[in-house]
Amino acid sequence: MAGPSLLLLVRVGCLRERAVTAWTARPDLSLAMAESATAAYLRLADLQIPLSPQRPADEVYEACRAALAAEPGRKGVIGFLDSTLPTVARLAEEFGLPGCSPDTLTRLTDKTWARARLAESAVPGPGFRVLDAATADPAERRAAVDGLRYPLILKPADSSAGRGVTRVSSPAELDAEWDATARHTKNGRLLAEEEMIGEEISVETVTVAGVTGVVATTEKLTTRGTAFVEYGHAVPARMPAALVAEAGDIVRAALKAVGFDHGLAHTELILTADGPRVVEINPRPAGDCILDLVRLTTGTDLYDTAADLALGEPVDPDALAGTAFTGGAAIRFLTAAPGVVRRVDGVAEVSAELDPRRERLVLLTREGDRLDGATSNLHRPGYVIAVGSDTTSAIARAERLAAAVTVVTSPAAPDEPPLNRLPSSECWT
Repeated sequence: MAGPSLLLLVRVGCLRERAVTAWTARPDLSLAMAESATAAYLRLADLQIPLSPQRPADEVYEACRAALAAEPGRKGVIGFLDSTLPTVARLAEEFGLPGCSPDTLTRLTDKTWARARLAESAVPGPGFRVLDAATADPAERRAAVDGLRYPLILKPADSSAGRGVTRVSSPAELDAEWDATARHTKNGRLLAEEEMIGEEISVETVTVAGVTGVVATTEKLTTRGTAFVEYGHAVPARMPAALVAEAGDIVRAALKAVGFDHGLAHTELILTADGPRVVEINPRPAGDCILDLVRLTTGTDLYDTAADLALGEPVDPDALAGTAFTGGAAIRFLTAAPGVVRRVDGVAEVSAELDPRRERLVLLTREGDRLDGATSNLHRPGYVIAVGSDTTSAIARAERLAAAVTVVTSPAAPDEPPLNRLPSSECWT
């Protein structure tokens, strides 16, 4: 009888604890994990592949390649972070493992490439321009976005988690926001888009051999101002069935336009007055515990599905798309004033209210941490997941419980060297 299959996870990232617990609980899997040697989760893997704190791409590739080459049995490779997806695809291709093509995943890490492909296929989206981040002359900058309607959203072409995304209300703000966004790009390109007005959602999908099934539609709570930070998600999104179907059709067209034919994807859209419009495609499982919300409301564990896809197990996307919702689930992130964390109040009281089988409170900060204010999804101090009979009741419960937890901060004393564990406090010791 064959032993367990090896599943190699190339870096964990934050808010992925459910994946690790799901996979380590499966008797048919042996989990290998490539992560920094100081990562808290590394010790949970059956095979630990410690990386240096810098984790350069070549080091990650060579360490993972050696681990796969030493495994004689069935194996698969998977990743969550946008930065590791090209490496994951390269390894899958080299060892003949299931996965999307390296060319597709590498290109999808560039938002400008994806936006151009969507426009070519007439997938609904905003007016946009691709910008050279190195452009310094103010007149040339204004000319580069000429014809676009303000407000504009500026994005680094190759970043994630909301880092460097800014809003430009008028030409007078263009220079300052251009400079702020340009600090976050490595490939030297920026994307300017006309702001789309409406509620934000995401669509969670499974694609096998080019056939895409829509598993869930997620309602999102995102700040819209100088920074774009996601403070909440809920499943299923409160939308008419016809609008859910329209959004699903648009996402299928978007994934086809960029050549994504295998795996889980997380596609963000804005529900504008003219219909759903695509914000961006993330060719990987959703973050922020969204897959936890899907499992709580449908019973479907998409982390298990992701593992099955990576190992070549049969997966029916149409069957997954037909799963019914049995209630609502929501996540709400905690907030805190900038400063040094002195204490966190309300933890015991909120914990006593939670259903330990389905709900949880997680702190991503501790006493002594320095919080500088949330400018991306990497800088939130904790979260609450709650359930309800429907989405409305789940959101209300999550918001009430999150509001009962107070992260107390104050300015650092002159002689106090504050720690700064965010944004990776959940993953690092």
